[in-house]
Amino acid sequence: MEIRPELLVPVQDWNSLKIISGLADAIYFGVEQYNMRQKAINFERKDLTKISEYCHNQNPPLKAYLTTNILIYDTELQDLEYLIIEAKDAKIDAIIAHDLAVIRIAKRNKMKFHISTQASVSNIEAAKFYEDLGAERIILARELSIKQINLIKHLLSKTEIECFVHGAMCTSISGRCYFSATICDSEEYSANRGNCVQPCRREWRVIDDENNEFIYNGQMFLNAKDLCMIEYIPELIDANIDAFKIEGRMKDPLYIKTVSECYREAIDSYFDGTYGKEKITNWLKRLSMVYNRGFHTGFYFHRPTIEDIELNRRGNISEFKKHYIGKILSYDQNSKSANVLLESLEFPLNIGDEIIIIGSNTYTIETIKKMIYKGEKIKNISRKRYTDPVKINLRINKEVEVNAKIYIIKK
Repeated sequence: MEIRPELLVPVQDWNSLKIISGLADAIYFGVEQYNMRQKAINFERKDLTKISEYCHNQNPPLKAYLTTNILIYDTELQDLEYLIIEAKDAKIDAIIAHDLAVIRIAKRNKMKFHISTQASVSNIEAAKFYEDLGAERIILARELSIKQINLIKHLLSKTEIECFVHGAMCTSISGRCYFSATICDSEEYSANRGNCVQPCRREWRVIDDENNEFIYNGQMFLNAKDLCMIEYIPELIDANIDAFKIEGRMKDPLYIKTVSECYREAIDSYFDGTYGKEKITNWLKRLSMVYNRGFHTGFYFHRPTIEDIELNRRGNISEFKKHYIGKILSYDQNSKSANVLLESLEFPLNIGDEIIIIGSNTYTIETIKKMIYKGEKIKNISRKRYTDPVKINLRINKEVEVNAKIYIIKK
């Protein structure tokens, strides 16, 4: 029987959840508290049932995993138990846990649980410990090679394994880091509590005090490149990994949609026999168009070296940026079209281009299939033929807000 790995994608709000429908097999998300991305928008706790019903009503259904993976203090235990009970009542498929207190509470309330990568499970004895505790799945430490992963999976009896395949990497062990809290002199900014300020992404100066020489002088020597395993889907599948996880609960919907699309296509193409170099080149190009710090393969094949660190550029190094082009004037639900004011024609707009429409509470990505100017269909619009601002009508499938802003991604 053919067993495909689950594609698990991050969502931080309704905009990102709705945009990945049909692309993923499961989502992971957080609510206001107890998750490792406290700075994300995050869902409201009262919406757990709504989230669960939305996911389970998709075709095919999505599984929904709630992150409760920070270190927990005594004053939080009672409220955390209430949250786990609420998640179970809402039919959330599982929680993701790190702290043993969370695991004990989940077991007491018969709630399925996955072991977070924060637990740094790096060997079979640790994996069997959590299997014996009743973990449905273990998210292995990111510091394992593909051979080590395969061995752990082979020696487990029933517990699934999950591994990250794309997204941000920490230079510390699976993110278990005290750098942020130390440099801010406050546990409020602890990475282990979901409030990391990412000092590793800054420039630092390191001096050898014996030789009084700079080893690094104003470089970001802790700034790890992003993990990208799109070129190695066959190897990951051969390692019997049950779930491929994408990092990015603080990324915008365009990032989540693009990365999810690429990995969905890669997994499907492997099983239909069309996975190959031409497709890999296309996926890498698309992945490079959204937020990234450069790519590497983590620990899967070798220990990362200085080549896997982005020394000189901070944050997003993609050459592609989001450019404002106009706004929505009105939307007609019957014709599924919008009157649009194009206020900037810096870039030509063509049939087939992808645009992003951002309203106060909505985020829509549309491919232009029909443009009308003064009652006539047109294939493109640019400064060569028109003077901005100019009004046109666009076919837009999803309802959009008046005054929502329109962007296009270009170099």
